[in-house]
Amino acid sequence: MKTFSWLSCWSLILSIFPLPFFIAILYRFIRIGFYSGLALVVLSIILSLVFAVMAITKKTEKNILAGVAIYIALFSAGTLVFIAMMGQTFNPPNT
Repeated sequence: MKTFSWLSCWSLILSIFPLPFFIAILYRFIRIGFYSGLALVVLSIILSLVFAVMAITKKTEKNILAGVAIYIALFSAGTLVFIAMMGQTFNPPNT
């Protein structure tokens, strides 16, 4: 019988965490260094993807929660990359 395990739950939790945490760091709601916070966000996305892939490959695991977690993690990663790229658009480095 297929059930949800801690892999699916943690992958979903870790995939939801990065985007609000990143926005809170940008607007200084959370007093942490920017690079430390960015490292936590990237680590959260990577761990979410690893847990989701492990959950999908398990034979006794339902795949729907892990699939949703992968989708949310990739969306969060894409959004963070987009925000970082748009931040550089209007403030190019001095050459």
